[in-house]
Amino acid sequence: MTQRDYYEVLGIPKGSSVDEIKKAYRKLAMQYHPDVTKEDRKVAEEKFKEISEAYEVLADEKKRKLYDQYGHAGVNPQFQDGSFNWSDFSHMGDLRDIFGDMGGFGNIFDMFFGRQQQRSGGRDARMDLEITLEEAYRGAKKRITVPKFDPCPQCSGTGSKDGKVVQCPECRGTGQVRVVQSSGFGQFVQVGPCRRCRGTGRSSANACPECSGMGKVQRTSHIDLDIPRGVETGTRLRIPGAGEIGGPGEPSGDLYVVIHVKKHSQFAREGPDLIVDFPITFAQAALGAELEIPTLDKKAKVTLPAGTQPDTVFRLRGSGMPMMRTSSFGDLYVRVKLKVPEKLNQEQKDLLKRFAEIENEDRSILGKFKKKR
Repeated sequence: MTQRDYYEVLGIPKGSSVDEIKKAYRKLAMQYHPDVTKEDRKVAEEKFKEISEAYEVLADEKKRKLYDQYGHAGVNPQFQDGSFNWSDFSHMGDLRDIFGDMGGFGNIFDMFFGRQQQRSGGRDARMDLEITLEEAYRGAKKRITVPKFDPCPQCSGTGSKDGKVVQCPECRGTGQVRVVQSSGFGQFVQVGPCRRCRGTGRSSANACPECSGMGKVQRTSHIDLDIPRGVETGTRLRIPGAGEIGGPGEPSGDLYVVIHVKKHSQFAREGPDLIVDFPITFAQAALGAELEIPTLDKKAKVTLPAGTQPDTVFRLRGSGMPMMRTSSFGDLYVRVKLKVPEKLNQEQKDLLKRFAEIENEDRSILGKFKKKR
């Protein structure tokens, strides 16, 4: 399904301030609250998710910059292939402020946060990588540096100095706590990580001094990444197990590397196709010529017919970008541009003047011929 523009979703122009974004979100959030909307409840919930996804991106300066530059391709990977997940929403405080002012209207936080299926294992991570068009054409090998958490070697990931851990009495081993606030209109339920065990569900009387009881320490790892031929901006490369570590017995999350292909000084890209503007002289356009066109890996020849007009486009099949997971290639479109010389020597000026005189004579003869008819 094609996603709508985030600015359109919130009904604001591009370049809106943070306050304008918050104001627009507040208005729409109150409008599509499932307990008060006049629309079908399921429709309202989907609409609520859509405006919250837009708010999550536009209210964050870094995410908004990526979105403005690359569109949905720059931010969708964090929402699991474009499907917004409430676990990615980082503005629960704004929702609490909005619906706290409304005075209740049901368990909105329980509805959207408390009933979310809890994934086991570590969270997925994301990093962005910029490559050249030539690297996208040929494929490339890149060594990336990834900061991540590994199990603490001193306590083997238990977080305990003596290796003894018990169930956290605060959250009873779940790693999460629910805060319930009551009002005359209903209840608000907010679910978040347990502060005592920091979301691990485990507690220790003797915290490991190396990791301060966290059971994990930050490390820097190097990963050799194979970038396949034909990647485009927004392509995600998945590295299993390179994300955040999970709890005891749980798998680590995955790392998603999002590719951004730099703009090229000569070629414009449209999917698998390339477009290049090639300058030609008046003499070449009028008389015809054999042109040698550069591509990303070799030279190609184009026969320019006599009388070719400026901006004529020639298609070179199979000279574009390779297509991922296939042996096919896109096409190269060559658009000829008439180049007018800025300086002429005397001989060139004399020849062009003579050419202009002949042209005027031809027009005069043609005019007389038309009159006789």
